[in-house]
Amino acid sequence: MIAIKSNRKIRALSLLLILVLGLVLVGCTKPTDNTEDDKKYTVDDLDTKYTDNLKLKSDFTNKLFLKDGIEEVRLLRVVDGDTAHFFDKNNNTIKVRLLGINTPESTGSIAPWGKQASVFLKGKLQNASSIVIEAEDLGKAPETDTSGDRYLAYVWYKTNPNDDYRLVNLEIIENCFSYFTGEETKLKYGTVMKDAYIEKSKMGLRVFGEKDPNYDYDNTVNEITIAQLRNNYSSYSTGTKLKLTVRVVRLVGRSLYVEDIEDTYDEDTKTTSRAGIFVYHSFASGTNTLKPGDVIQFECQASDDETYGKQLVNPSKIKLLESNTNYVIQEIPDSVTSLEAYEGFVVKVKNFTVTDKSRENNSGAYTVYGKMQNGAPLQIRIDADLSPSVGYDVFVIGKTYNIIGGVSKYVNVYENNKVYYQLKVGNYTPQFRNDIELVK
Repeated sequence: MIAIKSNRKIRALSLLLILVLGLVLVGCTKPTDNTEDDKKYTVDDLDTKYTDNLKLKSDFTNKLFLKDGIEEVRLLRVVDGDTAHFFDKNNNTIKVRLLGINTPESTGSIAPWGKQASVFLKGKLQNASSIVIEAEDLGKAPETDTSGDRYLAYVWYKTNPNDDYRLVNLEIIENCFSYFTGEETKLKYGTVMKDAYIEKSKMGLRVFGEKDPNYDYDNTVNEITIAQLRNNYSSYSTGTKLKLTVRVVRLVGRSLYVEDIEDTYDEDTKTTSRAGIFVYHSFASGTNTLKPGDVIQFECQASDDETYGKQLVNPSKIKLLESNTNYVIQEIPDSVTSLEAYEGFVVKVKNFTVTDKSRENNSGAYTVYGKMQNGAPLQIRIDADLSPSVGYDVFVIGKTYNIIGGVSKYVNVYENNKVYYQLKVGNYTPQFRNDIELVK
């Protein structure tokens, strides 16, 4: 009897030990990766449920954006992921900064996901059958951003006439191209935009933590010449950090036309030339103190802008190396009918006859139309930020001039994206008044 009881006790203790060991092993087991928080998301997991459920309820019939804060408009162009220009019913150009978002840069500087955000907005608006822009407060003139030049607005669109309007500001957030910016209580769609932002940010896609496959994250600064850059431009226009030593040829406001210090031999054309390019100031400090003939060194990025062509942006660490050096202005041969091959160079066009002028826009910029000596058409751009500026009465219709300016590409969205290679006149200082020389 005693032996039987002992065996029972041993079996009971053994079962108890097995149970305890099992609980310990379960407690030590690594949690599975199938929880929602640990899921690895891809763009295929993105949805737009917040955009799908939000409806445009404000009436825009017979309303004007500049007066009533809402209007059906026509797209002029998309500038970047959060800025677009529109035509209103009276053909005014309405520059809009989208409320509640701030996509990465793709113009004045190049940032990860900036170009993709711009492409996303462009795809939505260029294919829209109808677009409505709506200010925060209706019944009055809309507010502008800190630049004073862009109106703050929500942009609604629909692809097909029978569709509901969709708020593209919100859709950009749901596609992980922007954070929500602003205070949810101060924006009429702030709550839904913030809710979408909180949910989408957890996915870690695009701006919320994913690397942009089309952006150069390498922090190496590539020392390069303009000629080397132009020969392989696409390899350097994805955010690559560049360092150049160049000579300033002309200033346009605070922006620059610059050239290489040395000539470059072109194997294809068997010619020697000095490459040039336009440098957009990107609000960098120090460019306004420079003068033609200055040799400078700086860091920047390369941009191939759809509207303005190849240019350097985001200049920094500008260092003056030498002043009053010599440069040569190329004279355009009379056989040349297009300045496309001279993009980025400062050139002289002889015997340009003025045939017309545009009106000055709100900022004072205007365009002069005319023809070269051989009859080929050419336009001269007078930018608003010239310092000193070229007065509207300097060019007279019917008069002929010798003109010195930098060659710039310009895609005119007002003319179905017609491409021009125009001259941009530089700052009209006393030293360079002969850049516009009256011939007859």
